[in-house]
Amino acid sequence: MTPARGFKSLPLRAGPPPGARPGGAGRSGPLAASTPARPYSALVANGERNRRDWEALGEIDPLYAILSAPAAKHGAWDEQAFLETGRADAESIMAACSALGLATRREASFELGCGVGRVTRALAGYFRRSVGLDISEAMIRRARAMNADRPNCEWIVGDAPDLRAFDDGVFDLVLSFIVLQHLPDRAVISSYLREMARVLAPGGALVVQMPASMPLRQRVQWRRRAWHGLRRLRVGERVLYERLGLDPIRMNWLPERDVQAALRLGGARVVAVQAGWLGDGSRTGRERNLTYIATR
Repeated sequence: MTPARGFKSLPLRAGPPPGARPGGAGRSGPLAASTPARPYSALVANGERNRRDWEALGEIDPLYAILSAPAAKHGAWDEQAFLETGRADAESIMAACSALGLATRREASFELGCGVGRVTRALAGYFRRSVGLDISEAMIRRARAMNADRPNCEWIVGDAPDLRAFDDGVFDLVLSFIVLQHLPDRAVISSYLREMARVLAPGGALVVQMPASMPLRQRVQWRRRAWHGLRRLRVGERVLYERLGLDPIRMNWLPERDVQAALRLGGARVVAVQAGWLGDGSRTGRERNLTYIATR
């Protein structure tokens, strides 16, 4: 596909397994306990299946897949109401940054897992350049269509487990919200956290949400397992989603100490840890959700 203006595809790069340290040295400390090494082939296979899952969701019900309001499934989200949630979240993010004296330079923002641009679009009102990256080409196509009135937004498809397309310290705000929890492997989550810290500019703000724990009953994720089992039997994705009420959405978590360790390895320091989304206490039901704000 020919990239549109302001859009580029990230190439897959050969290299060490996601989460590996340069030189292949073994890890020690908190990350070693909860992110054990896995075969590289397994990480690649999991990453490809994750990409296919989000391509399917991006085609079938993209707005609900991004923000799962109970009454908004099967295309029931009102698009303007959906975008208004992004405006409100961007306002909360910038207020939190201002309270901490961070991201005072407003050159460029970056959102990992932007979906159709719910928050990236809103951040374009604060920054000269607002960049969104998503694993799903279907989501990015929708983002370009929905946000054609935001010329300072850039939309990127990327499924590599790093952000090597970007130089160090290029973004004044780096954001990821209800995204990393859907990645299939903790080593990949840790890799992204380090990369997000690396691309953060000095004095900038890194804002990331991540469950720190999850009850055993929630780890079963039977809808996802049933989805993949029936897909192996070649049952269609729309049948699984629309008729059987299944979806492939995975939930993962990373302990607080491991999140902080990964950010430190990327060169950032955590200055605030808040319950829920920016301390509002939301999304803290069955899993313990935390929002981290870091700088460098």
